[in-house]
Amino acid sequence: MIFAKLFKKPWQHKDSAVRVEAISNSLSLGEPEHRFIIEQLAKNDEHENVRRAALIKLADFQTWLLHSQENSMEKVRRYAEQKVSAILTDQDEITLSMQEKLSYIAAHQHYHRFELWLKSTQDPTLVIALFEKLAEKPQPDNSKPVLKPQLLINLFAQKQHAKVQAYIVAKLNDIASLEKLKKKACNEQITQQITEKLTQLQAVIERPINLRKQVNLVLAKLQALKEQSDFVVYQQKRELLIQEWQTLNDKFAVFDSTEQNRFSQKYCKILTQLEQLFASKAEQHAQAEIAQALAQQKQHAIAHFQGVLQEIDQALSTSIFENERIDEQQYLAVFKQLAQEIADSPLSLKQQEDLQGKVAQQQQKLQQLPLIAESVAEATQLISKVSQLALPTTLIEMNERLPIYQQWLSDWQAAEKKSAGALPESIKSAAQEIEKNWQSALKPLQTAQKQEFSVTQKKLSATRRLIAAGKFNAAFGVFKKAKQLFNALSEQQQQRLQKDYHSLNEKIAELADWEHYIATPRKQKLLTDIQAIVDTPLDNPNEQAEKVKQYRKLWNSLGHAEDDAEQALNTQFNALCETAFAPCRVYFAEQEKLREQHLGLRRQLVSQAQELADGLAVNDAENTVIDHKQLAHSYHDLIKQWQQAGQVDRSVYQAINTEFNAILAPVKSLVYGFYQENKTAKQTLITSAEALLSNEDIYAAINQVKNLQAQWRELGYAGAKYENKLWQKFRKINDQIFAKRAQQTAKEEALLLAKTAELTAKFDQLLEQFSVAKQLDELQAFAQQLQTLASDVSAQKPAMVALEKQISAKKSELTKKITQAKQAGEKQQWQLVFALLSASAVNGQCVTAQNQFLQLNAFWQKKLKELASKNSLVSRDQATIALEVLAGIPSPVELQQQRMAVQVELMQSRMSSGADIDLTKEFNQWLLLGKLSEQDLPLLERIKPIFL
Repeated sequence: MIFAKLFKKPWQHKDSAVRVEAISNSLSLGEPEHRFIIEQLAKNDEHENVRRAALIKLADFQTWLLHSQENSMEKVRRYAEQKVSAILTDQDEITLSMQEKLSYIAAHQHYHRFELWLKSTQDPTLVIALFEKLAEKPQPDNSKPVLKPQLLINLFAQKQHAKVQAYIVAKLNDIASLEKLKKKACNEQITQQITEKLTQLQAVIERPINLRKQVNLVLAKLQALKEQSDFVVYQQKRELLIQEWQTLNDKFAVFDSTEQNRFSQKYCKILTQLEQLFASKAEQHAQAEIAQALAQQKQHAIAHFQGVLQEIDQALSTSIFENERIDEQQYLAVFKQLAQEIADSPLSLKQQEDLQGKVAQQQQKLQQLPLIAESVAEATQLISKVSQLALPTTLIEMNERLPIYQQWLSDWQAAEKKSAGALPESIKSAAQEIEKNWQSALKPLQTAQKQEFSVTQKKLSATRRLIAAGKFNAAFGVFKKAKQLFNALSEQQQQRLQKDYHSLNEKIAELADWEHYIATPRKQKLLTDIQAIVDTPLDNPNEQAEKVKQYRKLWNSLGHAEDDAEQALNTQFNALCETAFAPCRVYFAEQEKLREQHLGLRRQLVSQAQELADGLAVNDAENTVIDHKQLAHSYHDLIKQWQQAGQVDRSVYQAINTEFNAILAPVKSLVYGFYQENKTAKQTLITSAEALLSNEDIYAAINQVKNLQAQWRELGYAGAKYENKLWQKFRKINDQIFAKRAQQTAKEEALLLAKTAELTAKFDQLLEQFSVAKQLDELQAFAQQLQTLASDVSAQKPAMVALEKQISAKKSELTKKITQAKQAGEKQQWQLVFALLSASAVNGQCVTAQNQFLQLNAFWQKKLKELASKNSLVSRDQATIALEVLAGIPSPVELQQQRMAVQVELMQSRMSSGADIDLTKEFNQWLLLGKLSEQDLPLLERIKPIFL
């Protein structure tokens, strides 16, 4: 015994630390025996750290996966689960290929792990594989798994990857859900894919609706044909509608069979009704077609006869122009045959008479060939004659040549009529060209002559009005111009105005004799008028002066009075004008004094301007700082006083104004330079403010724009032209920035409310989703999701106190339920184990072959499989007593001596090892001692109370 302890291997040492060290340094994975030892330590060692060390040494994903499911130590199992999750999510030194990950997903149903993995991974291939696996998760009611649109929407929002989003878009066939996804698409291609999918889905929905509308429309149009009175139109529309129906009928697959039959029956019924209704009209149409065919025959006959007549006419014309000999008998035979054909044709009597008349005309033309030849010669001479007459370019030339052209035109028309339409085309074209040229030349001249005619009329009318108004001198001048215009008119135009012109000419001659007689009383009347403003002057001197000017102008227009009165009247009128103008002279003298005063004031302003300019020179010499604001104020004050200084003599004003402006020029330059600097500075501030409009950090933009406002207040005036415009522009930008802040604040508040509502809804959704959760895996999944939600809630600012309290209370409640579920599950497993063992011991059936075996978890299935491999029968009496001692339950009275011996041995063993008591491990050792038999049933009953 002592030697055995001395020569124990390090991995068998009672100190767990030594065993861990042995695993790290003494055991090698390259040796199969060592590897087996490491695997056994990972599986069976009594200390958690040793098992962990063994698993770490093995460093194999499949080993970690196996122990995450089957390791008997819960802590090791949980550690292995964490390790598996880390490996799968690439957070461990052990790495898996994409194919290995996909194989793992396909082979296992670790849905809780898949859910967590899906949340963390961003790889599109994994996301799709995990989502498809979760979509296959069995439902509690064993119903077929269904993809919920909300899950797809959430995944779409969380995974901003084109491949994932494209996959989700392909999976979704719900229009409302796809509309939501458009706002969360990661790029334009996904947005376009969603738009196309929406278009397709909408088209699928609308296809039967649109087709139904089209079918009903065609049926309605067919029905409407019953009201059609025109059979031809009816036939055309009917054929088109039947073709349209056939096209629509090919698409009837979108309807169910009932609707297809209903439409087809209605279509056939309408066609039958139409055939019955239009039977008589069909007969009438056939008769109409016969009549139409006859009409076409008549048209062809008319065209034939007209063609023959045209050929005859052309042949006769050619004979005339080329002076060829004509066989009259041959033509007469042709005329006779043509007349007979016309008589035998299906043409109406009137049509035959018309054609026979044309034949007679050609016969007459045949008899008049010499006369026609003579007319052609005359037409040629006329063309030659008029070609020598130049086109008019002035009104005088037009008046001379227009009668000649008009006579030629009359002669041409007579020759053309005489030719019986046989003139050559070249002669006709030449005549048309001559007429066109003359019309082009005459049109502007005739227009100008019409205008002169109108002006002459107006001059004559103006002369008549002036005479009626007694303005005879003016009438004489206007009539003189009218006489010149009248003489330039054509004879026809002069004849139109002759009466009016002759009347006015006599009137003007008469007035010339009566001028003195008429002017005398008018001048006497004007003396009375001016005497009135002498006796009672107008209040306004300017109006008085203007009135005097008007009277003098009118006096001059009245002409000469009688010789013995002319001088006296003029003297009296001049004296009255002077008297009437006297008050105006006094007024104008006073105005002159005021202008002198204004001139003195302006000279003072010039002196002040000079002082201001000299002050600038002193500042410049002493290199002192100029107060631009004060300078601008002084400058504008001087300008304002200058503008309000009153009128001065115009000849003086120009010089003094130039002097004033010249003195102030350097001041103005400096002031406006100051304004320009302020303008530039303010424009710079505006540019800076505009740049802040695009700043995404609105609060930083607010602080910066406030700084710009402070700078603006420090700047001076930018001039009347720009100051208000610049301020309005700057203020508008400020308003936009502050409006963005208001929008941002409102948006953040809305987002906070929305986030609160979203998290509350998630909490309510979890409560509803797991409201009937009783199984351990469901409760654990609930706890995991609740913890995730709690983390999200606690991360919110400001804190959502009420919701946090609700979640905390639910977590406490859930922890108790999980503990109870674990205990119940363990108890159920123990009950199944003892039931299977008892049944196997009684009937000798292999424990793995029993129905209840599959209800065990992987751990117990493995243990019972190991038991099934045992073939030897052993005694479990001592092991049973040991279990009773370790569990602290009594043994049968008759076994008290044995119990004491076992108890002492156990005490010694515990003192040497120092390990904690693990009743499950002890039971497994008891179980695997050998094959169970019926003799072991009492022993099973004795140890059952330990675990149940």
